[in-house]
Amino acid sequence: ARAGAEGRIHAFQLADWTTPLPAGVLNGRGQIGDGTIDMRAWRGCVEAAGYTGPIEVELFNDELWARDGREVLKETAARYLEHAV
Repeated sequence: ARAGAEGRIHAFQLADWTTPLPAGVLNGRGQIGDGTIDMRAWRGCVEAAGYTGPIEVELFNDELWARDGREVLKETAARYLEHAV
């Protein structure tokens, strides 16, 4: 809340973590809704702090990267609406 009040939130990234974490933890981010993060709660906190900018979804995941990008984008958009809005 303090960061928002002071105008210090310049970006907002959503990423869902899968558990157990894989060996290469960096790529342990799953598709939205497949992990343990409450997307709506985080989005609500950031918006309540006054952030109105774009929201970036991070999909650091080898399995998702191996799929067709258009398919993953379509799925991500649908998952965002389902789990974060």
